[in-house]
Amino acid sequence: MTATWGSGLAFLTLASVAFGARGLAAKPIPAGGEYPDYGRVAVGDFAEVGPDEYRPLRRELRAFYPRECHEPPKGAAVANSFARIWQVAQDWSAAHPGHTALEMKRVQYALERKYFRPVLFAESPFYFEAGINGGYHRGRNATPSPGNCTRRLCDRFYRERNLVPEAAFKRKDARSRHHFAICCGAFVDEVHDLPPFHAVFTKGFSGVRADVAEALATCPKDDAKGRAELEAMADALDTIRVLQMRFAEEAEGRLGRLADKARLEAKNLRRIAESAKRCPWEPPRDFYEGLNTLWFLREVMAYVDGLCCNALGRPDAWLIDFYRRDLSEGRLTEAEARDLVCRFMILADCHLDGFALIDGAADQEGEMQLTLGGCDAEGRPVWNELTRMFIEEHRRLQLVFPKLHVRYGDHSPKDYLELIARQVLEGHAVFAMFNDDIHIPSFVARGLPLARARDYEGTGCWDGFVDTATDGSVGNYTSAIHTLIAAVHGDFQSAADCGFRLEPLDGAKTFAEFRDIAYGNYWRMLKGMLDDYTAYGPAYAQVSPCPLYSACLDGCLVRRRDCRDGGMKWAPRCINIGLLANVVDSMCAVEKVVFQDRFCSLAEFLSAVRANWQGECNQRIRQAVLQAPYWGDSGRASNREMRFWIDSLARDLKPLVTDQGGQYEIACWIYREFLTWGEHSKASPDGRSYGDRFAQGFAPSEYRCRSGFSEVFNAIASLDHTKIFASNANLMFGGEGLTPELLAVCFRVYASGKGHLLQPNCCDVETLLDAQRHPERHLDLMVKVCGFSARFISLSKRFQDEIIARHRLGVNGR
Repeated sequence: MTATWGSGLAFLTLASVAFGARGLAAKPIPAGGEYPDYGRVAVGDFAEVGPDEYRPLRRELRAFYPRECHEPPKGAAVANSFARIWQVAQDWSAAHPGHTALEMKRVQYALERKYFRPVLFAESPFYFEAGINGGYHRGRNATPSPGNCTRRLCDRFYRERNLVPEAAFKRKDARSRHHFAICCGAFVDEVHDLPPFHAVFTKGFSGVRADVAEALATCPKDDAKGRAELEAMADALDTIRVLQMRFAEEAEGRLGRLADKARLEAKNLRRIAESAKRCPWEPPRDFYEGLNTLWFLREVMAYVDGLCCNALGRPDAWLIDFYRRDLSEGRLTEAEARDLVCRFMILADCHLDGFALIDGAADQEGEMQLTLGGCDAEGRPVWNELTRMFIEEHRRLQLVFPKLHVRYGDHSPKDYLELIARQVLEGHAVFAMFNDDIHIPSFVARGLPLARARDYEGTGCWDGFVDTATDGSVGNYTSAIHTLIAAVHGDFQSAADCGFRLEPLDGAKTFAEFRDIAYGNYWRMLKGMLDDYTAYGPAYAQVSPCPLYSACLDGCLVRRRDCRDGGMKWAPRCINIGLLANVVDSMCAVEKVVFQDRFCSLAEFLSAVRANWQGECNQRIRQAVLQAPYWGDSGRASNREMRFWIDSLARDLKPLVTDQGGQYEIACWIYREFLTWGEHSKASPDGRSYGDRFAQGFAPSEYRCRSGFSEVFNAIASLDHTKIFASNANLMFGGEGLTPELLAVCFRVYASGKGHLLQPNCCDVETLLDAQRHPERHLDLMVKVCGFSARFISLSKRFQDEIIARHRLGVNGR
């Protein structure tokens, strides 16, 4: 496949801004972990956001989609269809108690073909909607979506068929309960799948179906399992064809019943009726079909196979030739193309209510990413009419979704970087900036061909993958600081619950000994977790196989195996080493305060931490801690310490093999846990008090950082990023005289240091405080929270206060 498919602001302390006057005391947490709404002001109807000409579309979409993405849509026909499929699937399962998950999957496909109900919108020319929001509506507490019937019915196999021992589930639950680690699934990542754009844009689903037929014809007679896998793949692909034709039939039926054939609805229905008869069974042939294919793949993979798909591909790289040819041949005008782009993106923004409160672990979890910029498969820069169109219209439409994942590098065009910088400065902080200068060489070093590596796209919050070559397996979070906190506070039972040994720190005679104990504690926790992942990850294929997805992925047809059962040719698994900056700060504090300056003994230091720094003597120790080196100061001690942890983990992980025969890879980021875990975590040796937030990715700890952007960037650049699969720096820029030109230079400097991902924010404190007082004035103010952006007015007060309290990195001095 080619790429032509068709003075820094003053730092505000947490004590003064984020958490009132509580000082060092722990923040009281309401029962059940729930937080009040703090009397949020009503700001109106989310359907009325943005330009007037697209409000009819927004109203129609909001009438169908739920308030929250995990809820079912409001359409009765879809709900009835889901209920019928679920009931018949349950009946069949009960009548065939010895069935396998693969057999159940084929029954599920038959039911999908029989009961599928397509959804079309009068104001939208796109056909894709199946009622499951790309897999986020999984029906956990009610009727499951069709693609998840098999998983729901076969989940009992884990225990009934002894696929996973109960002790392993208890260890997994304990890791989560004690904040050591979380996994987005049962020993595998179930929620970060990447649609197989490459396969479908190259040959359509019909080409994949032909490949399956060829694999069946050459399947050895003694490979019964392989034949069963291939037959299920064929069944799944035939289901795609039926579903696609249902959209054409629905459009034709509605068009025939429409009295006014001159309405926009009629134009949309004619386009759908004609196109849906062929695409994406056949590859897209023009700009419109290319756009629709992006949406179709996200939804259909979730509906048919129960995946949780996020990405919407690279439209500026893959559709630019279609766009230019359509214009030159008179099939499309620039204004018509811009209208298609607008309606395409508004679909993403309206999948949930953007004014709904964001306070919990998964509120407004839209997770729809659009990747722009970078280079094409031949290495040519992608900065074209479509790139500019998508970025400009995203701002004009006041969108949060789709999230904009923009690829760039040290040599990116000046105009491109300044356009992004200008929007960030205007309060449109919706960009996750992927650095091609490290991502592409990283993919090549790990075995991908250069042309495919150049064509990677954003997958989840901050990870990049190459579709069709692999699946995204990134939802594996660990906390490097929590084993240290547990050891400091003597919480040996939590470690025992998780199945690893926690050694005490008190007897360390040297800093090297102290650090070795701390590293050993974390490594034993991590190693035990990965042993469980490797041992029990393969069981997922016996609970929820993915024949449709597997048919499209490289390697699965040749090996005649599911993508969850060793079928993929390239199968890395990212393990997030979260909250590492807090570990580095803690190590630097112990080294400086105890072993270098001898300000206090180790026993006195640990006693101060255990007392949550309360008391006059303990406060003096804490003040010494806060003067110690910290991650982000670009000093010798902190840079060395971060390198020690990264290098040691990369070395120790190298011999380990994943459940799919791939490599465990280091990633450094954290999601909302930087705040939510912090609120429930005891004091740590870096000077952090009970309840305070943690650091994000490679960003410095907010209450420690006194640096400007150059120190922080130099610190990140001091690491060997080839040892890291992915990382994130979520940074707030500030200072008088900050211009798009200057901020663009900052982006370029970050790229030259080989950092993986930069998420820039730039919003002054006064504006944010005004938005708290007068939310109706700031409906279009977007901020980057962690792995997601949001309307500032939609954040709960604790999240708003955290954004306000962030350290601003000065770019004209500090």
